[in-house]
Amino acid sequence: MVEPVSTRAAPATRSPSPLESRRFRRVVMVLLALLTVGWVLWAARGALVPFALGAVAAYLLAPLVAVLERLNPIHSRFPSLARTLAILLSYIAVGGLLALVGMLLVPPLIRQTTQFVQAVPQYIAAVNEQLLAWLERYQAEVPPQLQNQIENSLSGLGSLVISAVQSAIKTTFNAIGVAIGFFSAVVLLPFWLFYVLKDEPRGVAWFYGLWPEAWRNDVRAVVGIVDRTLAAYIRGQLLLGVVIGVATGVAMAIIGMRQPIVLGLIAGVLELVPILGPILTFIIIALVALATEPSKLLLVGVAFIVIQQLENNLLVPRIHGHVVQMSSALVMLLVVVGGALWGIVGMIVIVPLAAICRDVFRYLYHRLGDEPSG
Repeated sequence: MVEPVSTRAAPATRSPSPLESRRFRRVVMVLLALLTVGWVLWAARGALVPFALGAVAAYLLAPLVAVLERLNPIHSRFPSLARTLAILLSYIAVGGLLALVGMLLVPPLIRQTTQFVQAVPQYIAAVNEQLLAWLERYQAEVPPQLQNQIENSLSGLGSLVISAVQSAIKTTFNAIGVAIGFFSAVVLLPFWLFYVLKDEPRGVAWFYGLWPEAWRNDVRAVVGIVDRTLAAYIRGQLLLGVVIGVATGVAMAIIGMRQPIVLGLIAGVLELVPILGPILTFIIIALVALATEPSKLLLVGVAFIVIQQLENNLLVPRIHGHVVQMSSALVMLLVVVGGALWGIVGMIVIVPLAAICRDVFRYLYHRLGDEPSG
């Protein structure tokens, strides 16, 4: 029996409407523009380092500018003039504070830094001499069988530590070279920073205007999460750096170490690197003590333990506890991942970036799970 042939035509493919075609072309144009801008920024990333620091400074100054702007009685009648005056007052306040700190710290810091740099070769020679003396004593007093066991256990660890130290030193010197090479761009930062702060309200309005009306509340919520986490982390990390740097400098001065201001500055800067920074600080200060006065090495270790207890049990829970909310084990893992991906910069930014991603994911997860009303 022959089956009847169906005469039904296949459904025609719907062609996109003119409105859909225009939207598709706009999406393609936006993606191409973003890729082009991203490629340009990546290619010029070295020259943009000072402006990245300026962006952080603008981010930190923005709340102060907003407060001064609101307190100005001419704000409602002359908003542009009020904002300009607020920015100038912020410059004066911050500049005056930096000038005061500079007058107190810069002269001794320059003197001690010069002494420290000049003494580095002597420190290296003294450390080598002390290590050789300890090695001779070790070979003379420790039985050969025990020496073999110790050396076999430490061989892998020693090569790993040496590799890590060499990598850190290389990265540090590269960062110093970049900072010196772009000193001219730093001169432009105050002027660039002024215009960034001046145009901030228009920039914020423009950014939210890019999104569809139905999305804007969620975009504002996500931006608020990022702003709260990032601002709290940056300000907290800077505060930790200042407190730990001052505490280290004072402790080294009490112990009688040379160049205590330089050692405190090193501790404050390395504090920006989570977990690894304090360890590097102790290694540097311990080597200086070993090269100058080995008898003070024990006091340096005690001071380091006290400062770390102060930081871990008092400062970090109060400053970062409500922001990061991560275990130390997870932070260590993140620091390793950040270092493998982006070097020293990755070690610094990976923790707040992970905290932001976690909080944004939580918000979107619960937001997308909400049942529509009605």
